Amino acid sequence: MKKINIMLVCFLALNFFSCSSDDDSSVKNNDAEINAQENEPLEINKVSSALIIEGATKKTGSLTPTGGLEFTMDYSKQSAFQQNGFEIEFNSASNYTGVYIQLKDENGMADSYFDVPRSEIYISGKGDQTKKDKGFLKGKSAGKENDAAIEVNLEESVTAGTFCYVICLYDSEGNISEPTEVCVTVEAWGGNSDLVGTWNFTKDIEDGKETKVNEVKCYNYNADICEIETAVNNCDTINSLKLELNSDGTYELNEASLEKNINWEASNQNCQAIYEESNYTYKAIGKWAYSKDGTLTLLTFSDTETYDEEVYDDIYENGDIDINDKITLNGSSLIVNIPDTDDNGNIFFDQYFFEKE
Repeated sequence: MKKINIMLVCFLALNFFSCSSDDDSSVKNNDAEINAQENEPLEINKVSSALIIEGATKKTGSLTPTGGLEFTMDYSKQSAFQQNGFEIEFNSASNYTGVYIQLKDENGMADSYFDVPRSEIYISGKGDQTKKDKGFLKGKSAGKENDAAIEVNLEESVTAGTFCYVICLYDSEGNISEPTEVCVTVEAWGGNSDLVGTWNFTKDIEDGKETKVNEVKCYNYNADICEIETAVNNCDTINSLKLELNSDGTYELNEASLEKNINWEASNQNCQAIYEESNYTYKAIGKWAYSKDGTLTLLTFSDTETYDEEVYDDIYENGDIDINDKITLNGSSLIVNIPDTDDNGNIFFDQYFFEKE
């Protein structure tokens, strides 16, 4: 009887480990399949017809550079995200009047190109801030150091894969710059099964200062109250912050915190800093992607902010990038490293620590 029990235990153990190995292999194979999609060339005419550039005119034919204009780009490869798209950023001479953009592949150029007038090109880093400017979702990831940018959205028909484009600047005299080529990887959703699960925020390190969950963090600055320079302290306490990354590439983030902010009306009436507290919650729903270089991207399609009884809902038709930063992943520990710049222009990293449930 003892021999039978021992054999039965061994048989069950063998099956247990065999199933675990198969499951792990299946998951890793799925990762490989997802990432392989990103290496597939996309048909450039189909992609070109699915590009959305506000204010641009679509023209047929090809471009013939003449020289006479100069500009620079500090990258030759970049990522794009399904439906959201990408940005084209560059440094330019002051006398250009517009930009031509045309897709290409190893067989040549697309049948048409985009003419983007300068009026539709904005200063890089000066776009509208659509998210709260504090906490985990800062919306402050360090971008490329260029002075102009063009926003390019993608229709839903564009899947994960690769394509290239060339960009030329032109002026009112008919000069067309020599082209610069950039190759784009449209990221697949998901891509790293080790990230799938629920992650709970434990602490952050901002500006070298550590703050744990349930600890108070204050932001100090001077403000004029009754024309008197007064020290002001706005504070918040993150009580919980949970990030759920799903195997289908969707995500949900939920935050609950307590905020203590200055009441400007009361402060100016009493000529001193008077504060008010409010319970704050934030919920974001979207999709996530993991790039080969170790970057985690959270693309939000809807969110809800609540201050006590006041509720604010937003929908982002093409998605809004909240996080697009390098991560450190070690088993059940996740660190999101978000770059920032000090007053001297030096880059440092704020870090946000999570533990897996």
